Amino acid sequence: MKKILSSLLLFLFAVSFLLAYHQAYRDELDQLEKAGEEISKPFTIPNYANFASPDEMYPILLEAALETKVNLFRTHIDYSVDDEVRIHKYVLLTDNTRLFDSFRLKSGRFLTAEDTQQGNSFLSTAESGDKDQVGRIKSFGNHTLFEMKPLRFAYKHLPVEGRYFVEASEEQYQEFVERIINKIMAAKLVDQGTLLTPVDFDGQSSNFGKMEIEDDFFAYIRYVMLIITIFMLMYYMFHESKRIGVMKMHGLSSVRLWYVVVGRWITGVFALAAVISLLASSLIKDTTGQFMGSVFLSQLTSYVIVTLTSVIAYIFLSRIKIVDVIKNRKETNGIFALNTLFKTGCSLFLILVILSIWSQYHDLRIKQENLKSWERSKDYGVFYPLKVGNDLEDIEKGGHKMTVTQVTALYPLLNRMGAVFIDAGDYEQTSLRLNSGFDGIRTISVNPNYLREFPVYNAQNHPVMISEDTSDLILLVPAKYRSNEKDILDYIKKSRKSRAEGDENLFHVEVPDRVRNQPLKIIWIANGQKIFSFNPEVFRMENNMIVDPIIQVVTEKNSLVADKANMMSGGGGRDPLKVKLINRDTEQTLQALEPELKRLKLDDNLTSLITVEQYVLGQIYELQKQRNQLLFISLGLAAGLLVLVVQNLSIFFSKYQQRIIVRRLFGTGFFRTYKEYLWLLTATWVIQIQIGICFLMNNGLASLLLQEAARVFAVATSIHEAMGSSDINVLAVGVGVVAVEFAASVLALFIIEQRNKVNILKGEG
Repeated sequence: MKKILSSLLLFLFAVSFLLAYHQAYRDELDQLEKAGEEISKPFTIPNYANFASPDEMYPILLEAALETKVNLFRTHIDYSVDDEVRIHKYVLLTDNTRLFDSFRLKSGRFLTAEDTQQGNSFLSTAESGDKDQVGRIKSFGNHTLFEMKPLRFAYKHLPVEGRYFVEASEEQYQEFVERIINKIMAAKLVDQGTLLTPVDFDGQSSNFGKMEIEDDFFAYIRYVMLIITIFMLMYYMFHESKRIGVMKMHGLSSVRLWYVVVGRWITGVFALAAVISLLASSLIKDTTGQFMGSVFLSQLTSYVIVTLTSVIAYIFLSRIKIVDVIKNRKETNGIFALNTLFKTGCSLFLILVILSIWSQYHDLRIKQENLKSWERSKDYGVFYPLKVGNDLEDIEKGGHKMTVTQVTALYPLLNRMGAVFIDAGDYEQTSLRLNSGFDGIRTISVNPNYLREFPVYNAQNHPVMISEDTSDLILLVPAKYRSNEKDILDYIKKSRKSRAEGDENLFHVEVPDRVRNQPLKIIWIANGQKIFSFNPEVFRMENNMIVDPIIQVVTEKNSLVADKANMMSGGGGRDPLKVKLINRDTEQTLQALEPELKRLKLDDNLTSLITVEQYVLGQIYELQKQRNQLLFISLGLAAGLLVLVVQNLSIFFSKYQQRIIVRRLFGTGFFRTYKEYLWLLTATWVIQIQIGICFLMNNGLASLLLQEAARVFAVATSIHEAMGSSDINVLAVGVGVVAVEFAASVLALFIIEQRNKVNILKGEG
């Protein structure tokens, strides 16, 4: 019994340590993500095409910031090739700042205003070996890669439009916005007659979805462990009542008795746990004194509660008559009944909590499934903005030299690198609205790389694979359109003829015979397929999916210039061509392409490669954090249930140990030996089912109680939401908990029996 109690106490202290560690890690992560937000005001640059060039907008931001003495911050989250989160903070300082109050410096120095305006200096949590790294930031546990760089570096990865934070007083902020507007108007970055107001630059909330399972779930795990330990401690003192009676006869005082029986032992376990925890805390990379203090305080709180409870239990025991104790007459029915009642209540609570987690995990899984395709965007970037460069004269004359070069010379290179092409412009919201009366056939175009990354299945449910050497015009058509085959072919042939004329008359490109006279081939594909558009403007409410479109496969040998003419049109994430990134790094990819861009004289047009959809990456990041929290909660609850079952069985075995051993010695089977416990288990679950039925039938009362509880305990809010779970979910969770409890009971009884058999036969039980 004492070993079990010692293990429980150590486990309780370990949970306290893990809770403190988890909270410290979350606090550090939030601090890195949101550094500067609490001391600043949100500011948004709207998504206007004329604002797209950082060469034009950054000087305006810099001048306005210098004139009003405000500081600018921007955060960017992306992923390494190992799917590790990387947090980037971009800053522009013009005056004193409180930003660095959120960071701990490990070595070097923080950035100065001059660094952020002119130099290439940066800070990081890792030692990069780069001469421009002027300081290293501490990160609790050294888990997260964080970098802080000057704001102008942001535009190597991000578009100009987006959310910023301005560290300023209210007056400075208003003046800053006014100056931004005036400078934009003076630079003629908006069309004549366009009126900009401060409302256009209001910082919009960027809420990726609040975690509905609150942090106090973690605290409840600790509370459950604490209550289990207290019950075991009380039973232990009943178990030791004979020893207590003997010591009383020898004249030991009540305080001395308490210290000898439990006080010294509890203090010893606490001291051991505290030393181990503090030692472990000191070994964590970049640990903090605050974390070590919170670990010690958390464990001290558990120690004080357990100690006070043991004193209360002893006061109750002190009223037991010595003569009854010496004769080994111990009344343990009360504590056993109380413990069983507690286990019953905990089982019901556990079912409700699991239902809540199930509901949350189901919602999370749906969100992740919806974003599954967008998760690939971590591997791709787009050229944005698209600049006129040195081609102004050609454009003014109506030429398309830049477009032809991009399609005929640059595209093959990007295609070999794994670029994905999907043109779903016909399904953009604007196009659908403006062409609502369109009576033709809408299609999308994809390249073979797209089909490899996002498989499309034929009518036999096999993925469609098309070679780049294919010169035939390939159409992937849902099988449900078989009856419209002639109409589809006629329309596509007419469209191809028009595009071929465009190549000759508009782009002045000779159309090869293999394309001019190409056969048209239809591959019938399975119905009901959702095709990912890779375009944030296509069916936003359907997660940018298109159901059953007609797909034209664009290869290098079967396509016209007109087929890919708008692959880089300056639309950012809307552009059909997505460039495969090297190591998910836009800057590294652009550097690798730079020699070819210069050779093709496109280096003045394609100067910036950015991530495809930063907002979606942020959503994915938030969902991953929620998934990790759910996993942590589930593991904690599973551990709590197992401990609860084991401690209840320990009490049961101690109460009936002699009867059990005698039965086993006479060859009684396992289930007949433990029939009392099995009957008890059955009875408690029958009662729990009846309580659950009454609870669900009287849903109004249950809702009222949970609503009131939610004012104090956030966990009640999630349980209240779980009340709406379907009967099949409730049944599944209930059966699951019963199965786990039964399996754990059988295993625990077998182990307890084997460990105690010899001692009981010797009369030492």
